[in-house]
Amino acid sequence: MSNAIDVSFTQYDQKFETQVVNLWNECLTSDLITLPIFRKQVLFDENFRQEFAFCAVDNNTLVGFGFGMKRIFPYLERGVEPEKSWINVIFVKENYRRKGIGTQLIKCIEEKLNDGLSKKITLASYSPNYFFPGVDRINYKGSKEFFEYNGYQISGEAVSMSKSLFDYEVPQETIDKINELASIGYRFERFTYDYAFKLLEFLKNEFGGGWKQNALSLMKTNDAEDTILICIDKDDDVVGFCMRKMDGFPMRFGPFGVKAELRSLGLGGILFDLMQKEMKSQRLFDLYFLWTHGAGQRFYERHGVHVYREYDLMEKKFEE
Repeated sequence: MSNAIDVSFTQYDQKFETQVVNLWNECLTSDLITLPIFRKQVLFDENFRQEFAFCAVDNNTLVGFGFGMKRIFPYLERGVEPEKSWINVIFVKENYRRKGIGTQLIKCIEEKLNDGLSKKITLASYSPNYFFPGVDRINYKGSKEFFEYNGYQISGEAVSMSKSLFDYEVPQETIDKINELASIGYRFERFTYDYAFKLLEFLKNEFGGGWKQNALSLMKTNDAEDTILICIDKDDDVVGFCMRKMDGFPMRFGPFGVKAELRSLGLGGILFDLMQKEMKSQRLFDLYFLWTHGAGQRFYERHGVHVYREYDLMEKKFEE
């Protein structure tokens, strides 16, 4: 078998497309993908550049792959975020590990990302097309230590959560609360395009460009009316929303949120309960999402949602 010194490192080439997907599924067994998903979420991302993607090759066989991102095109109100860059994914064939190949892949990507403007590299959590929010400390043992060895530090934590909806029924407490709120002007409805601009303005003002982008993506594909619920106040303004089908996956829930000053009224819990009912009625019997933590995690746990993966959020600051 080749030693690490025999492995060459080259920028991504289309001829490795199938090998990348096959090796991805061999290495990242908790995050399996297909070729269409790889194309959609990686190659066809508007910010993907071959210069930020590297292949480790031994005798024309792919043994490692990694890629990073910098924004070339503005991400709505966030702009191009010149101070940020990401390493989205990196993996090495098992019998080629612990030979410096992963470290060299990181160095290749970092060198390209360091343009003098970026202040830090964040692992995995590039929006909108991320596969996982951070480093999975359970399913990919040794990955946290590998990144720490290469200068990355833990900056937070996150979890993925899921819930079976086979036996779901809207609680009577929620039904009573809906009637109570109706008496003071709040109503809960499926989204219609009559509320498109109000919803987008609400999302921009309360949560920022990322959430607005999520709703816009559903509007563009004519999925919004089937996948978004909204809460409307007595002035006919949108004050809460929830959605599913992020990135085209029907059972992927979120995001959802309520106007800050109204969060004590229980609007969010009602929206979540009604979305579960909607999903079950459409024969979607599992609900999941990739990223939450803290108060969000506690909210979902109160609603019967369970953690199925845990992550360390990690980043590395560029040297001044």
